[in-house]
Amino acid sequence: MQIDGVVGTKSGPPAIRIRVFFARVGAAIIDFIILSSLQIWSSAIFGVVDPASGNNYSFDGDGFSLAFGGIPFIHPVWLYLIAFVYFFVQETLFGTTIGKLLFGLHVTGMRGERLTWLASLWRNLLRFLDMLPLCYIIGLFSCCLSHGFQRVGDRVAHTLVLPIKATPTASYPIETMLKRYVALCIVVLALAGFGLNYMYYYRPSLDIQGWVNINNSYQFQSSNTVPPCGKVSAQASDIVVNRHIRLLQTKASTWNDGTVTYPIVYADKVTCTAHITLNWHGFLHGWSVSTVRIDD
Repeated sequence: MQIDGVVGTKSGPPAIRIRVFFARVGAAIIDFIILSSLQIWSSAIFGVVDPASGNNYSFDGDGFSLAFGGIPFIHPVWLYLIAFVYFFVQETLFGTTIGKLLFGLHVTGMRGERLTWLASLWRNLLRFLDMLPLCYIIGLFSCCLSHGFQRVGDRVAHTLVLPIKATPTASYPIETMLKRYVALCIVVLALAGFGLNYMYYYRPSLDIQGWVNINNSYQFQSSNTVPPCGKVSAQASDIVVNRHIRLLQTKASTWNDGTVTYPIVYADKVTCTAHITLNWHGFLHGWSVSTVRIDD
């Protein structure tokens, strides 16, 4: 810690250190909002609804971690990977993130030098440790014990979060930043296009699995009046077949204007076949099961 008069050193003015601490909190909130939005969007495209699991994810890498039983979720490992990529790519290319940049902060080495990719790698690989057991408690505890407000990842990677104005040599030239931002935006747009394409053409099969999970989350009363393959009914706005089923096969689909129909094979007491039709509600709401017809 050789930067005199700058937060991150033992000799740094307390007022500056406090300002930077609260700036980091503000930056974390901005990054949290952006990251959580990315995770929710990714879950809506690639996730599966499973009310029976409860989706009780205890952590996700600094982003969205609340539990909801009626919306699709991807595995927590993927949520953490999204968080890792979000921070690692930005800090490696720019030395900062959107949240930090808005508050005039960037990540540097211990002497205020430019952040290396290896330091950024270690800093973000250990992010999961900082957020344990919940809400960054370990990271906050580490920051409070550090003169430079270093979380565990910072300590291992030998990095500091400092004001950009105080350490200008660690910043990239404006021209370099703009070129990299343009390149990153192109990549992000390409990934968004892939996600939207997947949502329209490949998402229906995931929604069918979600429908099976929703169906099996109900507690059905055994009844002799219910056929072996189940009986289609609506309960609490959900279309169910009144039996717990196991999806065996999803066959080739038939596409129409705004709808797609899949023949499926499922099993309960016997092997059954049915046709599931899903309606398209636009990219904001995606697909939903509209009708289920059990084949005689």
